[in-house]
Amino acid sequence: MRMRKLGEGQSVVFYVPEEIKNKILEREVKADHVGIKVSDVISWAISETCIDIRRSMPLWAVQGQRFEDQRKLWTEARTDNGFIMSKAQAERFLEDEARGLEARYRPSSNTDVTSIMRLGETKEKDAIIERCWEFDDLKFNSATLQEEQERELSPEIQQERQVQKIGSAMPADHELHSDVLKFVSSGVILSDSKGYKPAFEALRETSAAKHLEVSQFPRSLLVTEDFARTIQKSGTSSLLDSYQRSVQWVLTSVGATKNTTTIKHMMVISPYEAQELLPEIKQSKIVALHLYSPRPNLSFRPLDDLDLYTIPAQANRRVIPRVLVVLLNLFAGQLYLGSYKEYVEVCQLLGLAWKATEEGCIVAADGFVVQRGDGSPESTFENSPVKFLRVLLTKIRRNCEGIEKTHMGKVLDGRLLLPSDFGEDDDTSDAPVGGLSQLQLSNDV
Repeated sequence: MRMRKLGEGQSVVFYVPEEIKNKILEREVKADHVGIKVSDVISWAISETCIDIRRSMPLWAVQGQRFEDQRKLWTEARTDNGFIMSKAQAERFLEDEARGLEARYRPSSNTDVTSIMRLGETKEKDAIIERCWEFDDLKFNSATLQEEQERELSPEIQQERQVQKIGSAMPADHELHSDVLKFVSSGVILSDSKGYKPAFEALRETSAAKHLEVSQFPRSLLVTEDFARTIQKSGTSSLLDSYQRSVQWVLTSVGATKNTTTIKHMMVISPYEAQELLPEIKQSKIVALHLYSPRPNLSFRPLDDLDLYTIPAQANRRVIPRVLVVLLNLFAGQLYLGSYKEYVEVCQLLGLAWKATEEGCIVAADGFVVQRGDGSPESTFENSPVKFLRVLLTKIRRNCEGIEKTHMGKVLDGRLLLPSDFGEDDDTSDAPVGGLSQLQLSNDV
């Protein structure tokens, strides 16, 4: 960098690291307590430049020799009609990718520039030799030079990450449906409602739906239309993987019977609906609003009990059917299971093998139980939901992050988990597990 009129309005400050300071002191043969002057810094910079030039001279000479040799080949191939080159001439451009054993280890006394060039070949080569003679004792057979030459010939792989951005889209207008208001006031679910639908129906226009008909999932978990609709759909059909809303607010109701504490219906709503419905929810004795988030890692406790934040505050803790808990975790993309019992519940719901199969049982390669030993199907699924869930958990919920080391990642890879994977004793692996066997897994709302 050149600075004009230095000292007349401009100044330079040198910030010297401790390592460089020690090198300057060693070169100037000064004591540690003696300060460094500007002249010392400039002298050290000039000396380092000279050292670098000297170190690079052999490589410069070799590159010059290569240029002269290749220019001679191009001159031979030049004709009146352009360049005409035979295969034999083209092969003369090739160089050895690495030195052989003889060239590398055979004793040689010629280590100067004359070992690679001969005087009188060309004027340009003679000029290169004369320039090299101005430097004393240049090592043309040094390991540093050979490594640099091999590095130039070795193929370099350049990788550049390309981020595929989300396509632009217009956000959808929020709408609070009257059926959702009726659910908050009465806790009643309408079978033909246009304000909400089964949760997995919201994934029908995603890439995951290519692998499974979403209507095979149990329909007991619901989502509102405002939650499912995030953008205004354009004329051309496109997948909505990047526009799926995360699960955060959950409505639950105990139905028409006010004395019971067992949750009958569960509905995922949008933040807008949670804000608008908050006054009505605070006054309700049937419906409650819960804050939920899928478990990100094992250091966080699961929130599927819906006891983190509840409006209105409940005197008695409500009992959540296990099928609703499992469906909520699957839909939200939770990757870690709380216990071996929950692992069995997930496998039973999805129709996956969770232990060594009995005789006569047909199991697919991904762990999906096609037929049990008595000939009956394992679950309500006609096809394996493994590919659907893998796309849902990795591409849609986790932004293409790996899930191989998580509980759900191992389940979807067809691995059988043991109680020890959850910090439990292995002697409970064959114990009967209750829960989903008594739950309704039909497709009725």
